[in-house]
Amino acid sequence: MVARSHVSTLEPARIASTAERLADRVHERFPDRGLAEQTRAFAVHARGVVQLGSAGIAAPVAVRIASWVGGVCAVVLVISPFYVVETMSGIEVLPVFLQSLSALFTVLAATVAGFFTMRRVEQGLVRRRALAGLALLSNLAHVTDMLQISKSPTKLLFPQEPTPSSEPETDDAVAMSRYLAYCGELYALIAKVAVLYGEWTADAEVLASVHGVCELCSDLESKSTQKILLLEQLNQRVRAVQS
Repeated sequence: MVARSHVSTLEPARIASTAERLADRVHERFPDRGLAEQTRAFAVHARGVVQLGSAGIAAPVAVRIASWVGGVCAVVLVISPFYVVETMSGIEVLPVFLQSLSALFTVLAATVAGFFTMRRVEQGLVRRRALAGLALLSNLAHVTDMLQISKSPTKLLFPQEPTPSSEPETDDAVAMSRYLAYCGELYALIAKVAVLYGEWTADAEVLASVHGVCELCSDLESKSTQKILLLEQLNQRVRAVQS
């Protein structure tokens, strides 16, 4: 007896609930920061994407019906000549049959061409909707990166006199590290939502865009991790001096 393999799969509902919990945590720690608004907006968006599922990028019902009706008509037209041969007898009906067959091929060619045209239209609509959703996720990642431009460990390592245009420095190493860790979690969740689009369609252009969003989030998350490591080094120096 073959043992059943338990393969973990990406659960959309779990992604949405994790995003909502992250939004709550960020709001509790940094209620007046732009990151709190960003995580809340992403959580709402992720919940909407998950609830719609693949229907969110599907073509309108009318387009899908039209494309599949064309396919059914093409199959019927292919089968009909064989039915005619079975029901008609005698060589005298052969000219009529050949004329009907010629007309049939003309109609069949037009039907098949219409079917594939409608299928391309349907696939194009799915592609455009999926790419639009992925573009929004990419934008969310870039906005998150913008929100941490001022979160530089060098400001704590080498403090300077503020200028009139400088933002007020209110974070210590621990608070900044936690802020950057939240940004890293947000990047990871954005990438997970992007992967869902790859599960809903096998379009090559969409899959390439999914890969691009995942790479972007991975690179930005790595930047946040590097800053956190620098902050840890700063903490170690401070502890060494105090001891």
